[in-house]
Amino acid sequence: MAQPRVKRSELSTPAEFAGDPIVWAAWLYYEERMTQEEVAERLGVSRASVVNFLQEARDRNIVTIAVASEHLQSVQIARELSRRYSLKSCVVIPQGHDDFPVYERIGRAGARLLMDILEPDDVLGVSWGRTVLSLSAELASAKMPGVTVVQIAGSAIGTTEFSPELCTTNIAYRIGGRCVNLHAPGIVSRPDVKKLFMQESSLVEQFKLIRSCTKVLFGVANLSHASTALRSGYMTPEKIKPYVKGGAVAVMSGRFLDAEGNTVLGALDEQMIGLTLDEIAKIPERICVAGGVEKVQAIRAMLRGEYATILVTDEPTARALVDAKD
Repeated sequence: MAQPRVKRSELSTPAEFAGDPIVWAAWLYYEERMTQEEVAERLGVSRASVVNFLQEARDRNIVTIAVASEHLQSVQIARELSRRYSLKSCVVIPQGHDDFPVYERIGRAGARLLMDILEPDDVLGVSWGRTVLSLSAELASAKMPGVTVVQIAGSAIGTTEFSPELCTTNIAYRIGGRCVNLHAPGIVSRPDVKKLFMQESSLVEQFKLIRSCTKVLFGVANLSHASTALRSGYMTPEKIKPYVKGGAVAVMSGRFLDAEGNTVLGALDEQMIGLTLDEIAKIPERICVAGGVEKVQAIRAMLRGEYATILVTDEPTARALVDAKD
């Protein structure tokens, strides 16, 4: 049975709090880490009363809240990146002092952000990469059955970290949403094979859904031999040579960008099954999760092309992006 609510004047406050229920509530919430609901239950008041108590504690300087300077620096850099590249928002994680790889730390931050911005009826497009996969594994469990999670690039027999279908499946499972994987190769052998695939009625319907995405999640890679696309076997150094000669410095969902953010086209584009960069750019909310100083040029190219509306990255990468001369 619920505990009866009492007035502030009737509260029997422990002596160590000098008879002040405001101090008592602040202690329980900030020092003993109770939730507002738990504090309300302990004091025998409503949750709304606890909210008022905590606000009064701040107003009376019983509690002072300060943001650590290193976090403030991250916020300043994030605001500068947002201003420079016309981002809706930017999350910059402070430089880590742990043993976790940067892509895992960015994945965790991206998972928190995604849960904050997902709407009940969203169609979320998902690309691939280590950071996207890390994000998919870090999502908190939720019940969002109205959300549809769709794969925007075809599949390949490659490494686990490449797997677009795993990224999509993980996210849909974690949030309790509908999962729609793209049952087609990422790259087919010839343009005429792609044409046949794209005429299949099931793929026609899938692409109608994919092109209706309200949000899209993707990473960015450089063109070094260490990038995910090359390690996975999805592409080979030989196949991307024409793109490199054409000025490509970045790959995003299997598509290539030059340093200014322009699309670099080549033979592979006629064999790829998945959204093009122009189609991605039409999606209202576009979330890029990418970091590591080795990716600065690639991320900068993506930002110059205005493919992201939201960026999640790490502090050293963000600093390099801010310090770069346009």
